[in-house]
Amino acid sequence: MTANATPSFDELPVPQTLGSTVFQPTIQQVRKFADAVEDASGWRVGDPSEGLVHPLFLATYVWFPSGFLERAPGEAGHFELFRRRYPHLVDVPFLHAKSSTRFCRPFALGRPVRADVELVAKDRKRGRDFIVMRGSFFDADGNALAVFEHTCAVRSDGVPSAAPPRPLAARVAPAPSLALPSRRIRMTMEKSRLFSLPGENHHTDDRLAQALGARVAIPAATMSFAYLSRFAQDLFGEDTWISRGRLDATFTRMLQRDDVLEVGGHRRGDVLDLRIVNGHEETVAVATASLF
Repeated sequence: MTANATPSFDELPVPQTLGSTVFQPTIQQVRKFADAVEDASGWRVGDPSEGLVHPLFLATYVWFPSGFLERAPGEAGHFELFRRRYPHLVDVPFLHAKSSTRFCRPFALGRPVRADVELVAKDRKRGRDFIVMRGSFFDADGNALAVFEHTCAVRSDGVPSAAPPRPLAARVAPAPSLALPSRRIRMTMEKSRLFSLPGENHHTDDRLAQALGARVAIPAATMSFAYLSRFAQDLFGEDTWISRGRLDATFTRMLQRDDVLEVGGHRRGDVLDLRIVNGHEETVAVATASLF
């Protein structure tokens, strides 16, 4: 018996390997993303002579080639690997719902980086099908750089899911917390375009976003992930964060290119409960940051 080449969402086999890709990051690309989120470090870490880059950069490969200046033969982003295999399960608009990471170490420019991508979970909520892709990154010597899990929503086929509902987690009384000083960020079309160009899409063009029902262009959720990571890094310290940092973020509302954002939260011992709110006091992202 052979596997169904066009399975329904309920028939989609999980877990499964989606493939591996070797990338060649460049300093121009690293600077492009870092400048878009106004990170003064340029996502460079350690001794400048060593050419080391923050593993946060690797989060951008989920939507590769979106936002990338060049594409070498054979390179494919995580979502692209899934869509190639199951194009009938993907429809526009698809959404970036969650991201999580465990940072292990920085990587060196001029050396290849390998991403091993797996489909690790699926779910259906509010009429949408969700997939969870895990990208495990390694340097040329096989050292682990970071592990990311990205949850993306694709259009529902309208058929109720046969999967049983997930059990509710037990409620835990919150520990005493300390409020953290917040950081204000002004989002602009220029920043959104710098992050997501050269390809025009709903992140870079108001008209393309409006065709999907949005008011104006929608900056990539990965920008929120970068803001949350930098906020946590400033509290835990760069060396500790890039080698032991863990960030779990949920994107609760789409950004808009004229948002005024505030990043803040509370500290409970070694755990940071973070959130980003827009100028209308609406939460656009919530996250937990810690060390492992």
